[in-house]
Amino acid sequence: MASLDLPLLVPGIRLDRDAEGERALALRRATQPWVAGFCLFGGERDEVLDLTRRLRREADRPLFIASDMERGAGQQVEGLSHLPDAAIWGLAATPEEAAAFGELSAREARSVGIDVLFAPVVDVRSEPSNPIVGNRAFGWDPARVALMASAFSRGAMAGGALPVAKHYPGHGATVEDSHDALPVVGDPEHRLKRRDIAPFLDVVGAGCPAVMTAHVHYATLDATSRIATVSRRILKPLFAASAGREPPLIFTDALLMAAALVTGTELDAARKALRAGCDALLYPEEPELVARSFFDDGDVVTGDPTALLDAPALKALRQRGERSAERLRAFAIRAAELETGPRAPEELLEIADRVARRAVDLSGGAAIEPEQGALLVLDDDGCAERGGVFAARAKAAGVRFQILRVPDEGELPPPDFFGSSSTVITMSGVRAWKGAAGISSRTDGLQLDLVQLARDSDVDLKWISMTPLAGWSGVHVPGTGPQVEAAICDRLFPA
Repeated sequence: MASLDLPLLVPGIRLDRDAEGERALALRRATQPWVAGFCLFGGERDEVLDLTRRLRREADRPLFIASDMERGAGQQVEGLSHLPDAAIWGLAATPEEAAAFGELSAREARSVGIDVLFAPVVDVRSEPSNPIVGNRAFGWDPARVALMASAFSRGAMAGGALPVAKHYPGHGATVEDSHDALPVVGDPEHRLKRRDIAPFLDVVGAGCPAVMTAHVHYATLDATSRIATVSRRILKPLFAASAGREPPLIFTDALLMAAALVTGTELDAARKALRAGCDALLYPEEPELVARSFFDDGDVVTGDPTALLDAPALKALRQRGERSAERLRAFAIRAAELETGPRAPEELLEIADRVARRAVDLSGGAAIEPEQGALLVLDDDGCAERGGVFAARAKAAGVRFQILRVPDEGELPPPDFFGSSSTVITMSGVRAWKGAAGISSRTDGLQLDLVQLARDSDVDLKWISMTPLAGWSGVHVPGTGPQVEAAICDRLFPA
């Protein structure tokens, strides 16, 4: 077997699951020649900074460290700032404010040694029932999405990190989640180009240095390939999108996802993606196995005779890998050499506050009535960072407060009404494990139970939804974030 000796793979580091074991594993992997960088999930600020420093020392070569930071660096690293969802910025921000969104995300990421952001999301929300895009996207209008994503990318580089636009050629028209199934989009080619692909080409043309693919099958763009990740025909427009500059680096989406594995094993997907034009092979579950057999000419791993590679195919694969490895080294060096801008985090956070207040106003915030009875928050996603502003402001105002974090299964504590009035706030975002475009069916059922309980108890019930899709009553603010909570509290609890 011929092991991979080129830096093409980007393993995951799951500090959110097994911090001690994942640290040790990442430090061992950092010495391997096939590692181009890492994708980090979770961890506390000091812990992440210590690990990123140690990884670079162990590697002793250019190495980037990336993370999904679509709503601020606090999305992954505890102790850093949580920012409003992209939908809030898409609704209410100017391009200059969207640049501040990218700048603050990058500044804080860089403070813990992360120098690549898997953001912005450039998917256009064309399908209301899409279970995976939702309030991660800047909106429904392709031109607006392109404008906001380009500004975010510009700000990210000013803040010290390289952005990666995702998920090309667009995940917004799907009705399935590529983590769990193979989404298929059958829209006409002209519509896909105008609605979904055009924003990516605009963002790359404006200077975004990298793109992440979608594990989605677009039947009218390429009838022969199952997913965009392994389709050179679909990736080809990116090669000429940089207006005379080096074409964008192309990351696959995670190779452990179900939609990537319709092509076979992780090894099959990695090989096909590289041949199609991808450079960085992101997050295979078993990177050692992929690396060990990458240039193998047999079917020892795949068990699939069609996966056999003859000598010319192996030579072509290696030549393609060498080109990508050089591009990845240059990408890592460029990321390391970026400097953070002069604006202080406090100034950038003030911009997030301003955008959140404007978004609440644009969402009909004037209809939010002051609350003196009770505030009940339903967290549909079980996010521990949510609801803290509501809790503090309710306590300061002398208003009774309860938060119910709705789990997938098991018993829920009963909602408890206090006094003759209550405001219910439902908080929700898309989550890969949930499979819901708006709120889960469990939370929807809980809301109906609350209506009946309020009737039985003669409680005046008012509703605010902070969800990807509008609720069936009350005010709808299309996203979450502590700044959005504070803006709503200004209405609920006026000074």
